[in-house]
Amino acid sequence: MPPPEPSIAGVGVFDGSVGGCTVSYDGLIWYDVPSGPFSPIDIRSSRCSVANLERNANAIIPKWAIPNGSTKAIFVATSLQQAYSVSGMQKLEADASSARVPMTWMIGNSAYFANASLYNQYHAQNGDDVETGELGPPIAQMQSYFPWYVPHVSVDGAGHERSPSTDVAAGFQGFWGITWDSRGIDGTDDEGAPWGEYCADVTSYKRPDPNGDCSFIAYEWTARDLTRAYLSGLDYWFSTDPDDILIRAGFDPASGAQYEREIIDAYAAAGENTPFVVMSQQESADEGNYPSDDQLMTALYQEAVKDGMKLDTFASVNADAKTFGAQPRAVAFPYLTGGNLVPSPELNGGTLYPATIDYHDNNVGMTFLAGHTTPTRVFEYAADPQSFYDVPLAQLSAAQTPTLSGVAVANGSITFAFSAPAAIYYGVAIWADPSVLGITGAAVTPAGSAGVVLTFQLQEGVNDISFPCPGCTGTTFAYST
Repeated sequence: MPPPEPSIAGVGVFDGSVGGCTVSYDGLIWYDVPSGPFSPIDIRSSRCSVANLERNANAIIPKWAIPNGSTKAIFVATSLQQAYSVSGMQKLEADASSARVPMTWMIGNSAYFANASLYNQYHAQNGDDVETGELGPPIAQMQSYFPWYVPHVSVDGAGHERSPSTDVAAGFQGFWGITWDSRGIDGTDDEGAPWGEYCADVTSYKRPDPNGDCSFIAYEWTARDLTRAYLSGLDYWFSTDPDDILIRAGFDPASGAQYEREIIDAYAAAGENTPFVVMSQQESADEGNYPSDDQLMTALYQEAVKDGMKLDTFASVNADAKTFGAQPRAVAFPYLTGGNLVPSPELNGGTLYPATIDYHDNNVGMTFLAGHTTPTRVFEYAADPQSFYDVPLAQLSAAQTPTLSGVAVANGSITFAFSAPAAIYYGVAIWADPSVLGITGAAVTPAGSAGVVLTFQLQEGVNDISFPCPGCTGTTFAYST
């Protein structure tokens, strides 16, 4: 059994109140939470009786994580084909084509050429694509079987070093296989690399290109639950791969299918303001070996279509991703319940998780927990001029981390007082609807209606950083639920 949530008054994660309450994590920024259930928030202080605060086993999904309009999110369905299973391939195609989702078949085993007629059929009927990569069949051999094939995204995968320079020389415009937030699973540690897609630095592929060059794009292995993957430390449990959900995370087929829908909904809602790529990967051999996978994959594909995501393959997605891949991105992700409850190292063993905002631009990657003004982790991309297999990106140490000492609101502006041990590019988050606050500008990145990330350069020593905030009336905000 997981350990109980922290019981010290006013400390921990809460997701409900009786009569409303005002709470804070750092004692500088405060949030008014409503009466009744709300999205979980991490706090250390409250201006109400602790009896007013509640923890519910089945946290609600906040309104900001439920689709309510057209989305800019792009959905790419892929299948890694290393272990051979023609029946699994056919089952997966049936799931995808029934939802009118085109597939990208990533051929890593030449035995699959025995099915060349199927690929050609699926290409003609569904618009399916095929790809190869460093460890797959040669491009010339691919084109001998598939005259319509053009290399776009190299299948580099995990468990070995990637070589973007080799990919570029072969004519690829990107690679697939970054395992976002992985910490050694399958011999791969990609912690710190952005999720989804990003304009990769060819000389240091786990980070974005510092100049915003989007000629070579990295795509993640498969989309994750950004909150549970990070806070549990188990990225390979909480993902869009059905075997992760059923075998590791403890869902049954029905609840797993619902969880898949909720993950896609959260991405679709975030995509109403921010374009990005949502990756899906299912291996043909797994689809053949685990019959219940079919139920989850069908739910995943159908939800992407229902939510109005654009459906791309690797033959076309680069053209889309190049238009937005270098832009700053802040995406809020809710806590989705179900399956195994995992004690979080970040939450002193707590099993009720706050939402997260995951932010990255060409300089930095940051993760914020709901209620936190400053990030819980920071990756300065300049600290990694070269990427290495199974080595995470460097995290900012406690000794390098700036200290937030004060927040003030006056004359339509909000000012943050920091002390920095060295010059650093940094950021803060406010967990309130940015459209209400009226904060805008080049260094302002909304996370939908859940919150907003503000970025800035700090100099060594004391800094006062101000942003126009016409909707700010004080340092207490309405918590976005």
